Order: sequence, then structure tokens, then C-alpha cells
Amino acid sequence: MNESEYFHIPVRVDLPHAAERVTFSPDGRRLAVGAGWRFFGGNERRGLSVVDADSGEIVWTTADLNCLDMTFTPDAQRLAVSALSHNSDLRILLFQVSDGEKLWEAPAAGFLAFSPDATLLGVDGVSESAGGEPPRSFVLDANSGALLHKQGSSMAVPGFTADSRLMCTGCPSVAEASTGTLRWTGGDHVNVASAAVFTDNDDAVLFASAPDAHILVLQVEAGLDGAPGIRSFVDAPELFNADQWIGAISFSPGRGMILQLGRQDLTLISVTDGSVLHRFPKTKPAINTAAAFRANDRQLALNISVPPAPPDLPGAGISVVDTRTGATLWSDPGLECTDLALSADGARLAAVGETSLLVYELGLPARSRRDCQAPVSALATSAAAAGIVAAAADNSLIVFRAATGEKMLERVHPGTIGAVAVSPDGHSVVTASSDGRCRHFDTLTGDRWIGKHNAPVNAVAFSDDGNRVATASADRTARLFDRTPGANPDDRTALWSHQHPQGVSHVVVGPSAAWLATACLDRKVRILSGSTGDELHSPFEHDGKIRALAVAGTTLVTASDDGSALVIDAVSGQRRFRLEHPSKVTTAAVSSDAALLATAGIGSDCHIWRIDGAQPVLLHRLTARAIVNDLAFGANGQLAIATEHQVVAVVDPGTGREIERLIHPKAVSRLASGIDRGLLATACADNVARVYEMREE
Repeated sequence: MNESEYFHIPVRVDLPHAAERVTFSPDGRRLAVGAGWRFFGGNERRGLSVVDADSGEIVWTTADLNCLDMTFTPDAQRLAVSALSHNSDLRILLFQVSDGEKLWEAPAAGFLAFSPDATLLGVDGVSESAGGEPPRSFVLDANSGALLHKQGSSMAVPGFTADSRLMCTGCPSVAEASTGTLRWTGGDHVNVASAAVFTDNDDAVLFASAPDAHILVLQVEAGLDGAPGIRSFVDAPELFNADQWIGAISFSPGRGMILQLGRQDLTLISVTDGSVLHRFPKTKPAINTAAAFRANDRQLALNISVPPAPPDLPGAGISVVDTRTGATLWSDPGLECTDLALSADGARLAAVGETSLLVYELGLPARSRRDCQAPVSALATSAAAAGIVAAAADNSLIVFRAATGEKMLERVHPGTIGAVAVSPDGHSVVTASSDGRCRHFDTLTGDRWIGKHNAPVNAVAFSDDGNRVATASADRTARLFDRTPGANPDDRTALWSHQHPQGVSHVVVGPSAAWLATACLDRKVRILSGSTGDELHSPFEHDGKIRALAVAGTTLVTASDDGSALVIDAVSGQRRFRLEHPSKVTTAAVSSDAALLATAGIGSDCHIWRIDGAQPVLLHRLTARAIVNDLAFGANGQLAIATEHQVVAVVDPGTGREIERLIHPKAVSRLASGIDRGLLATACADNVARVYEMREE
């Protein structure tokens, strides 16, 4: 396992106090780090800091607190802390995040949750510093710290509906959040691990408890007898083994799983049928065991080593596991981690231990990888179902399976390979070589043929039905070949050849090979008939060299050094739009439905356009991490941006925000997506081609 493919560490911070608790602000911009309750004595160990999550700069710090729990308001403007103060009093305090100003404190302690509107602070703990009472669910006014009401005894942090009107507790109970007026209650759960959370539409409560060993879906409204109506009931025998600790049972963000801190291990339990999905060994006491789900429930971060750490590192480790398979994506058995937290978008993981804070940037695991032993100069992939990737490394063609990385074919060429293409069915690969040859290889039958040009071949492309192969050459011609073997495989006759005034640099093929588009060094784009090679329309002209062509359906996009991209209807021959960019446009990508266009130039600017209307709409001006090398759209419209940075960003075009990251050891120079956009292949400067799944389940 190459861990650098899953994360890198952009932030390391040494703190002036112990670091045992950490949490992200909802916007991911701030981290709160505090000393845990282990450090009752020794003032030099106490402290609380707010840290800039991007730079690692300590925004402010205070040296007189030990922290049990911390949580930010949904707007990330305030921070609530449950702590032991310098005179050993239990306190809940509210701070201003920007400058550390203390807004109020209350004589209570416990585990915390703000209501969505940030007016209420739900607590599971004790409501008076003197203690003596069992853990209770209670609510404080978030603006003043005043105690509003108490509910029954339980060991579960209260949850709120999206409108903040109702709260649920681990009693279980449902009450009016601001007044405490009960809708119903199921009785106290004293010193019993439990969990309660509202369903997505807030019309029911998911409830689980250790001694009952079942998972209930309870109606929000009480029945005629005043008791909650049971919508569904699932036996979950594993719940018997839960540790008696607040948070020992918790629902995943997607509510499909329960994470249980057991006496011997951590267990993932299915909410659907109560079965055990996976087990992980527990090497720490419950209070020092931390876990966090990514929002999509697919990954789980743990502050234990999976597989277990060596005997000389007891309790050490941090791991991220795949919740579907239980497989470890990466693990650092040597890191002494006392707590961890995931940012809301799941992109970053914060881990603390001793007096240090580390922020990991996490990435989507590669589906497969292949070391090409040389710089990858060209890359192509088939549809996801076929799952074949072709990579050109200097003068070698390497073809491998997208699912496993297993090599299928390797062929050395007399010249450098400048371009490759894969048929949609994954059975055929064509190469463009500096020796003036286009070579076709059938990965199933082993058949091959060669199409000859009189100068280096610059580009190759398959038609979407896989029946035709187009070539573009420095000999000033574009040609079209039939994919199937012919009479003379060493000198395949083209179906037609079209002469250009200068060398041809790019070629793309329209649907069913009805037309082709070429880019010529005379700065013109021509649309040719797929059947005859004749020009169908007048050429489209740029004022600078044409750097890229992209096609989706009947929409053709060009990118040029003159700082513009053209959007053309290839069938009618009409130029629909001319889009201006701040610099030379070196790459462009169009979504499969031809609704979105992304352009990038010689800097870090990337523009996302809506192009399916009467006028183009600039949706976002993005600033990438570094100079943009390539762009590619995924199956669901996600945009992958490869730069000189080691992280490939996957962006949601609707919001312009990163939704995923593809972590590489070095910069990525090229991207390739199949015709269905289900796979994305990357060419990294470490000479490795990687494949990622780009279709959301």
C-alpha cells in the first residue's frame, strides 16, 4: 500500500498545551484543540486553542482549561467547550471564535450539540458543578447559558430536527426543544449506552440501546396511549457488548450503520437488519477511543491501528477503513493519537496527540495502478464496463485492466508515442507514433494493423461506436480507417484522406462517425464528412495556435492560444459562442450532456461555463492549487482538475466546491475519461498511471 496515494499532511502544529481533543468547524476553516481531562493537575498541560485549518496558525489560545468536549455553532462563529477550569470547577463555556472572547459560562459539563439554528445547546452530562446526579439530557440557552430544561437520565447526546423545534434523547424521548414539553418518553436509561437520532425527514426517531439489544424506529407523535408508536423493530444482539460510556453507540451520518465501542472491539452494525458488518480491535479505553465517519458513510477514521499496531506501540495508531469492505485504506501504527476529527466535506482529517496537531488531506483511493517505468506521455481509457487503460511511456505502449492493474499488453514502438486511444468496448487500442505510423492492437484476438503517414502522427481517436479510427498527422492529412483488420495489416488502406494546408495537430470524431473535426497549424478548425472526408462547412478560425478539441454529441469545443474557446454546432456548422479567457486556453473539457464546459489556461485559473442555453453563463471562476495541466468531466458532471500540485481536485460544477480529492505523490500531467465518463485515469510524474471510479453509487 502506497500511503501517499491516500493522503498528505499540509499542516503540522506544535501547541503550547496538551492536545487530547480536537474538532473541526462546520466550514472547515478552524480547528479547536484542547487538553483532555487526563491533565487535572499541572497547569502547564492545560489549554485550549483555535487553529486556522489551512495555514496551521494559532488564532488564539487560553491556558486554564481541560476539555471534555467541544463543538462549534453551525455558522462557525462560536465555540462551546465542556471543561474543567483552573479551580477544578466543571464548566460549559462559550467563546467567540474570531478572538477568543468568553461570552458566558455555566456550572455544568457533558457532551454537546447545537441546534441547527444555534439558539440551543443540547448537553448530555451533569447540569450542576457539584455533581451527584446521573447523566441527564438538558438544554441551555445558547445566547446566555441559562438552563432551560432537563430531560430523563441517559447516555446519549440530544439530537434536533432540522427546524430546531424538537429534540430527541437517549431516554428515549421526544420533546419541544426550547421548552422541554414532552411529546412522549420511553423511560430513563441510567448508565446504559444508547443513541437516538431523527430520520432524514424528521418524522421518526432511530433509537438503539445496549441492554435492549434492538434498533427501533419510533414515531415522533405519540399514540393514543401516550407511548411512542413503533414503526419498525430490528434485533441487534451485538449491542449487548457496548461499553457503558457516552458515545459508545452512535449512528453514522447516513443512518445506515451503528458504530459501537464494545468492551473488546469496535463494531459496525447494520441498521437495516442488526447484523455485524465489521469488527476492529479496540486498544484504548472508551474515553480515549475516537472515530469519525465521512459524510457518505463509505469511510471511517479510527484512532487505532487496523491491523493492530506492533506490541511495542500499545494503543498507538490511526487508520481509515472502507466501511463497505472493512479494508484498511491506510494506517499509521506509529502515531500516538488521542483524538481525531473529520471536516464536514470529508476532505481533511485532524489528529492530535501529546502537544501536536496534524491535518491530513484525504483522497479517494485509486481503483488500480500501473507503474509504467517511464514518464507517461499519453493516456486513454475505455468505458467503465470494459475497463481498459492504455498508457504511452516514451516508446512503449502499456495496456492494463482498470479493475486490477493487471498488464494485458506491452508493445515497443520505433518512435515516441504521442497519443493513444481506446475503443469504447475496450477491445482495441491505437497509437500515434513519431515514426509516421498509426498502430492498432486488438487485446482479445491479438490482431494488429498499421496505418501509414508520411510524417509523425500527432493524434488518434475512435468513433463512439468503435468502428472507425481517425488520425491526424504532420504530413498535412487527416485520415479515417476501418477498425476491423484488412487485407494488408502492415499497410492498412484508409477509407479516405483529407489534405490540409499545414500539419494537423488534433482530431475528434462525432457520433457514429458522421463527421470529424480537425485542428490545423493554420489556426483553423475543419469539420469533415465521416463518409467522404469532404469539408462540410467553412472553417472556424482562431488568432493563435489551437491547443485542444473536445466533443460531446453534436457540440464541438476548441481551445486556442488567442485566449478564446469556441462552442460550435458541428451539424449545422454554426458557431454558437466565443468564450474569452484571461490567458491562453490550453485545455478544455465538455460534459457528456454538452451542458457544461471547463476551460483553463497557462495559469491556475479554471472557468466553468453553462453552454446549453441561448447564451453562455459563467458559473465559476476557480483558482486551482497550481498551474492547470488537464481537465476531465466524470459521469455525474464532476470536474477533475489536474495541476502541478500533487492533488487532483474533483469539483461540483453547481457549487464550485471540491467534493473529492485524488492524492498523488507528485504532480499529474494528464487525465483521461472513458466515453461513459465512469472511469478517470491519471498520469503522475512518478511514472504511475492510476484509475479512479468517477460514477457515484
